[in-house]
Amino acid sequence: MRISFYLIPFLVCLNSMAQNNFSRKIDSCNYDIRKLSIDSDNCNLYNCPKTDEMSVLIALSFFPELSGRKIIFKGKEIKTTLNARPTISSLLFSKKGNRTYVIRINTNKSDSIISLSDIPFNAKIGLFAHEFSHFSDYQSRSLFGIIARGISYSSKKTKAKFEKEIDLNTINRGLGWQLFDWSNYVQNESNATFKYKEFKMNIYLSPEDILKTINALTVQ
Repeated sequence: MRISFYLIPFLVCLNSMAQNNFSRKIDSCNYDIRKLSIDSDNCNLYNCPKTDEMSVLIALSFFPELSGRKIIFKGKEIKTTLNARPTISSLLFSKKGNRTYVIRINTNKSDSIISLSDIPFNAKIGLFAHEFSHFSDYQSRSLFGIIARGISYSSKKTKAKFEKEIDLNTINRGLGWQLFDWSNYVQNESNATFKYKEFKMNIYLSPEDILKTINALTVQ
């Protein structure tokens, strides 16, 4: 599958900014969770699951602009593994730099829904990084800009454009292999339904597209 034509200018821009520093596997043993917490000012993480704290902190360390932001984790029955958004109250009453963000973690135990606990560590970093890319995007936008982002979800075409831009941002942060492992896990290793896998292939970058993007950036 080729990267969509409308993403080519965006990819060219990424080529000029890429750090060309992709780690194939991130080993938790190479990180000190206490240092990660201090560096990211993570006293503002609320209800982060202890079992996922390391993957969250590693992913967050690639987004320094989110340092100090209040991020709340909530369990909820949703149709996907995670979703992320700013709170309505912080959108309406807080400055851009003081917004509060929520990551909702699926609690539905259906056999066909991917559980966060089943996802390999490297892939989990890619998944959280994708959500933090959303927060980074929201952080740069006004209230009306975020409303426009929300409206884009009403169309499959514009939703796909938005989500693929977020995937490309995640790759550009240096987490391309982690995003690849997440996408590859969904498509080739998980117990997700065919319908869900097809949805993911249509809306997000496929494993093949992610590999092409990594290769395009690393040869620069």
